[in-house]
Amino acid sequence: MWNPLLALKRQNTMAVLWHVGARILEALGAEEQALRFIDRAMQLHPGQTMLHLHATRLCLKRGRLDRAILHWKRVAGEQGKTSLLYWLNRSNQLAKTSRLFSQYSFYNYHKISKTGIEEKRTSPKKLWGQIENMFLKRNDIPSLYEVGVQLLEMGKAEQALTVLRQVQLSQGASPELYLNMGLAASKLGRHEEAVEYYQRAQAGGLNSVEVMNNKGYSLSHLGRYEEAIACYELAKKMCPGDAAILSNLASCYHRSRLYQKAISCYENALRCGLNDATILNNYALCLDEIGREDEAIQLYDRALADDPENPVILLNKAACLVKLKRYNEAIIICKQILANRPGCPETWGMLGNVLNEMGQAAEAVECYNRALGLI
Repeated sequence: MWNPLLALKRQNTMAVLWHVGARILEALGAEEQALRFIDRAMQLHPGQTMLHLHATRLCLKRGRLDRAILHWKRVAGEQGKTSLLYWLNRSNQLAKTSRLFSQYSFYNYHKISKTGIEEKRTSPKKLWGQIENMFLKRNDIPSLYEVGVQLLEMGKAEQALTVLRQVQLSQGASPELYLNMGLAASKLGRHEEAVEYYQRAQAGGLNSVEVMNNKGYSLSHLGRYEEAIACYELAKKMCPGDAAILSNLASCYHRSRLYQKAISCYENALRCGLNDATILNNYALCLDEIGREDEAIQLYDRALADDPENPVILLNKAACLVKLKRYNEAIIICKQILANRPGCPETWGMLGNVLNEMGQAAEAVECYNRALGLI
């Protein structure tokens, strides 16, 4: 006969063994493997305070501050994050400071970009000519690191990452170098790689607002919203009132369906900054999802006042109008987009949905065919 007490005792014993194994591995310098052992122990005994404290310490040593915060919250609660700020400020003071591209790189999650605009590519010869011109007024020769940072500022992420890797090989790594390598990888859409670079920067003592905000950006793109939120929340504590950080945090709350927290952050972001079209659009989407379509329409209109031809905002507004059964207004928006972008499949699909809702099946099918490129 199955004895639940005996099974529970065995489970606790296995958790202790995994924890002991983690301590041994840590003493041997195998911290990554030790973290995996602690994870196994927590699967068996998730409420054990000592496990979370040990995990917090190991995560801090490995530069995984976001995970450290999650474990610390299990022990100290929401207020516990504040007690880590002293450690952060102390480590940032000890970290060597140098020129960082990060000061220019606050990202907005779900950043709206106009479609149909191709990036102009610069030939290598012309590119290096631009770099040479940047330093004509300087008496000193730019370092390889400076060249990498300049490439990053120019939006040449692939070339920048190549140069920064050469710096790593020839001069050794630094937390600042890892941060800029993470920014370059993030711009290339290689977010797993970017997170690894950010962790190395943190392990070296660099835990600035820039690290937390940009690491949160990459984590959110990987769908690791809980970790991203931890990064953004700490960045917000370190730099209160920053509209970009508030917007990023709001987007993560939104994706995690924490709608009230998202709304609060969107409102604070708008109070701290201008009526940014990206923030207004994302806020409208949030309200749209919870059935507050009339308020969402007002926000879409405010966003379009700032960026009247943005197809993403226009399509979002059209979808919201369909929910309100304001079909004719939605059709007008679709035709407005198609006048400028006649081959836009999303717009043809939206127009087909509107016509289908109105019972015009034949016209809807024609629109769907155009959306699929069959006409």
